[in-house]
Amino acid sequence: MDRHSLAIRIARTPSLGMMPTVTIQILKLADNPRVSAKQLASVMEREPNLAAKLLRAANSTYYGTGAKVNTLSQAITMLGINTARSLAVAQAYQQATSGKPGAALFDRNVFWQHCLATATAARVLARLKRLHDPELAFIAGMLHDSGRMALDRFMPFELDRAIQLSIETNIPLIEAEQEVMQFDHTDVGVMLAEQWGLPDQLKEAIEFHHQEVAYEENPLACLIRAGNVIAHQLGFALGMPNAYGEDDPIFEALELPSEQIEPLARAVETDVLRTMDLYAAA
Repeated sequence: MDRHSLAIRIARTPSLGMMPTVTIQILKLADNPRVSAKQLASVMEREPNLAAKLLRAANSTYYGTGAKVNTLSQAITMLGINTARSLAVAQAYQQATSGKPGAALFDRNVFWQHCLATATAARVLARLKRLHDPELAFIAGMLHDSGRMALDRFMPFELDRAIQLSIETNIPLIEAEQEVMQFDHTDVGVMLAEQWGLPDQLKEAIEFHHQEVAYEENPLACLIRAGNVIAHQLGFALGMPNAYGEDDPIFEALELPSEQIEPLARAVETDVLRTMDLYAAA
């Protein structure tokens, strides 16, 4: 399948089983500064698994305050709209990766863990850099490799060939994708972002997270690149050669001293494991 044919398939399959209509509505609502917790709850309650996760999060020791939270509106008010939005995207991704994969060599569970680790690291870095909305960095981190989910669904044989080539020749998977398909998962991710109506800053983070861009030019893409490096350092990788070296210049671009990286990575690891525990519950 060529790039044009894939774009047509994506256009004809709105959610792709990855981003349910409810989740897309949540993203759009949360982008409205006037939205209320009650309005958001009225959409989220249509997805029972998401509602259960939000209530569990609001009553957890990690997110909660100790007060009993009984309703979805209370949970959203306590967590904050942006955090609720992040949990909604993570929930959608977890559900999408629980199905049967198309590509034999593509491990969806490992993929979800990698996206979660990248997203968590990006959020920690965004707070460190005092970004206006750190949760937006989390969303970008969850979605940064979304193109690979579409490849797994629509081009599983080509994705398998790319994974095999990556392993056999010790090249990063993105390079193997380009060699096998003449395009890569970032190109597909942009198609998805446009299909879902994501804001430009998220679309550009997906498009440029493998490229060297200035922080001032595209802060989200830089944070995702750094989050990717940290995820790999912590072992939340896809099992193929890493596209980033341990001395990746992204940390210098973010003006992060080398001595801060190790403790920051450990904080990310703790955060990721807590979040995984939240999603492991029924």
